[in-house]
Amino acid sequence: LSQSVVWSMSSTSTTVSVPKIGQEAPSFSLPDIEMKSRSLKEFRGRKLVLAFFPAAESPVCTTEMCALRDSIETLKSLGAQVVGVSVDGPFANKIFTENRHLNFPILSDYKREVISKYGIVMSNLGSLEGYNAAKRSVFVLDESGVIRYRWISDNPLIEPNYDEIKSALEK
Repeated sequence: LSQSVVWSMSSTSTTVSVPKIGQEAPSFSLPDIEMKSRSLKEFRGRKLVLAFFPAAESPVCTTEMCALRDSIETLKSLGAQVVGVSVDGPFANKIFTENRHLNFPILSDYKREVISKYGIVMSNLGSLEGYNAAKRSVFVLDESGVIRYRWISDNPLIEPNYDEIKSALEK
């Protein structure tokens, strides 16, 4: 796991650290598939599985989001809400949600501000020069919004360890 990511805007360069376990998760407001603004604060009071994924309808992202969909009852029984986040627009996320019958919110970080705040920018998705997406990442937050587990992959073809996510929720 890389602890920080360097990204540049024009001629300046900034290092953004990945939030650490025990820190409060960076706040955000992002549109859902109905273009309603959803904030991290609204999920306080319950545990949260915050799953960032590179691209809606891509093979591994579909597998991951469907795995979370299929385990939603188990995750809810552990007191958790699931939220997915991608850089895809709300329209693409809506089609993805409908096609895959996803039963949790999918939010659009179309401005790529949240993936920058979380230090999980994956530059040049696939062979798409200049197309920045989210690194496949999972953050488990407690009821107060504090990070209790994090997993970040530099390889977009690797799924998270779902048993680790469940174990983090059981603590």
